[in-house]
Amino acid sequence: MNYDVFISYSRRDSKIAEEICSALTDAGLTFFIDKEGIEAGQNFPEVLADAVDSSTVFLFLASQNSFKSKFTRGEVTYAFNHKHSGTIIPYIIDGSETMPPDLELMLGNFNWRRKELCPIRTALIEDICKAIEHPEEGTVGGRHVMSPRKKKALIGSAVAVVVLLVIAAVLFALSNNRDKQDNNEALAASRHFEQLISEADELVRSADLQKDAPTSLETTGEQIASLQQACQALDSATAVRDRYEDSPFKGLFGKELDSHYAAARSRLDSIHSAWAAYARESYELYKISHRDSERENVLSCIRYALSIKPDAELETIQENLNR
Repeated sequence: MNYDVFISYSRRDSKIAEEICSALTDAGLTFFIDKEGIEAGQNFPEVLADAVDSSTVFLFLASQNSFKSKFTRGEVTYAFNHKHSGTIIPYIIDGSETMPPDLELMLGNFNWRRKELCPIRTALIEDICKAIEHPEEGTVGGRHVMSPRKKKALIGSAVAVVVLLVIAAVLFALSNNRDKQDNNEALAASRHFEQLISEADELVRSADLQKDAPTSLETTGEQIASLQQACQALDSATAVRDRYEDSPFKGLFGKELDSHYAAARSRLDSIHSAWAAYARESYELYKISHRDSERENVLSCIRYALSIKPDAELETIQENLNR
């Protein structure tokens, strides 16, 4: 059980002690006094120590009687070593002017109250209430110590700081890992970008090795396939570059693609033009000869030309021949 006040007194001062108990009760304060708090068979010093620890204020009724009591002096010593000085109230009840050296050594710097100057029901009760409101003021055993509440608050703050530091470290590590991952991905994409351009250039060179004139259907098919694959590779390179358009890694994809596109498309346009012209000439011959071989030749030329890009005139000729 917890108490507001522990009363340390000599049994010879019971009358004043009872008067103080009555004033505490009227003020709504709880208290421990040995005549009420110790049951038969309990260990006296241990019970008193527990009661002192469980009380907010230690009220010492100082008198010549209590100065001579080994119990009160033991209680005072225990309180001095375990409680904050702001909660220890020495209250002289008999006008004593001197005290034993050991008590003077412990309590000499305390604020001693005198009964004649500090009436029980007014000033003393008021001082007790103030001490209850500020139970952690002063020193303990003459030493400045951190109160449990402040210690708990400090530990809580330290734990919070540690947690924040751990969180910050984790976020920093994750950020670094993410940055590193992004950097690696960008570098890989950049290598792929360069590889696609090189692949397109190689396909254009491969087409250039074929004959410029469309004298062989097989040769022309290979040319067209190579050049169309080159355009597809350049389309893929463009998609890779566009993905990093607004990123910090944009500079890795600075190589222009227009000239590469132009090289492939100009060759395709040239092949288309050649086969379109060849188809028209062959169609004119077919209209005269009406030979099936000439008709198949015209349709083959048209298929190669249309495999490159649409042509309305060739599509009309194709429809006429397929009727």
